Amino acid sequence: MANSDLATVEPLHPLLAEGVKARQTRPAFPDIGPEAAKALFEAMQANPSGQPEVAGTEETTVAGAEGPLSARIYRPEANAEQPPLIVYLHGGGFVLGSYDTHDRNARRLVNATGALVVSVNYRLAPEAPFPAGANDAFAAVVDLVARAAELGVDPERIFLAGDSAGATLAIAAILTGRDGRGPDLAGLVAFYPVTDMTAIGAGVSYEAFGDGSVGLSEADMIWFRDLYAPDPADWNDPRCSPLTAELADLAGFPPTLVFTAAYDVLAEDGALFAARLKSAGVATTYLHVEGVNHGFIGAPNPPPATLATYEAVADWMKSLG
Repeated sequence: MANSDLATVEPLHPLLAEGVKARQTRPAFPDIGPEAAKALFEAMQANPSGQPEVAGTEETTVAGAEGPLSARIYRPEANAEQPPLIVYLHGGGFVLGSYDTHDRNARRLVNATGALVVSVNYRLAPEAPFPAGANDAFAAVVDLVARAAELGVDPERIFLAGDSAGATLAIAAILTGRDGRGPDLAGLVAFYPVTDMTAIGAGVSYEAFGDGSVGLSEADMIWFRDLYAPDPADWNDPRCSPLTAELADLAGFPPTLVFTAAYDVLAEDGALFAARLKSAGVATTYLHVEGVNHGFIGAPNPPPATLATYEAVADWMKSLG
C-alpha cells in the first residue's frame, strides 16, 4: 500500500483531538495490567446520560462456543415490515469492552439503519485467549440466525458488524463458517479491523501513528495481541490474521463494507484486507474516512464524519435490497 493511498488530507477533527488529549492523562493500559485496564476502560466509556434514544432495549443470552453469552437487544421504532438484524461485536483489543462500553455504537446503528441490533459479550483475553472470541462470534451468529422468527427480523437481511477487534472476530466468524458450515448472511460491516497480527509495527500507518499521538499506539497493539494470541504460531491463522486467508476461503464472503480511519495505526490493515476481498471476487465497498482516528464511530461528541459513517452503512444496506 503506497503512502499516497492512505494520505491524511484533513486534520484530526478538534472533537476527536480533545478525546486523545483526555486519554493521554490516564494510565496506559500496558502499564496497569489487564484487570485494571478492563475496569478503567469501562469507566472511560461510561456515559449514562446523552445516549441516543431507541425504541427499547432488553437483556438476553445467545449461544457461545462453551456456554451462553450475555447480549443486549436494541429495538428500532416499529414499522410495518420486518426489520433487518445486525449482530454487533464490540471493539476493545480482544481484552477490553462490553456491550456497555459500546452502547452508543449499537444505538447509532439502530437509528441510522432501522435494524434490530443484538450486541454480544463474547469472551475476552487473557482469561479466554484465541480462538475463544472467534468461536464465540461464530456460535452467536448461528444462534441468532436461527432465532430470526423469534426476534421478528427479516431472515433474508441479517448482517454481521464489528469495530476494531470486533470486526476481526466478525471476519473470523465468516471464515469459520465457510464451505457451507455457517449461515448465509446479507452482508458484513467491518469498522477499522485488525487483519495482520504478524505485521504489528510495520507499514505506513504504524510509521505515521504508532507513537500514540492520535490514539491507539503500536505498544497498545502489541499488548493486545500478546494477551489475545500469546502463541506466535497462531498469528498466521486466518481467524487471527485475516490477511493470511487464501483467496478461495475469502471468495464465499457476503457483500462487505470496510471502513478505515485516516489517523489510525490500523488504516493499512483495513485497506489491504478490502483489496484482498476484491481480489477474491467479493462485492466490496471500501471507505477511508478523513479527519478521524481509531474508535471514531463511538465518539461521545461525534464530529460530522461519525454520523455520516452510520448513514453510509444505512445507504449500503439499502443498496443490497
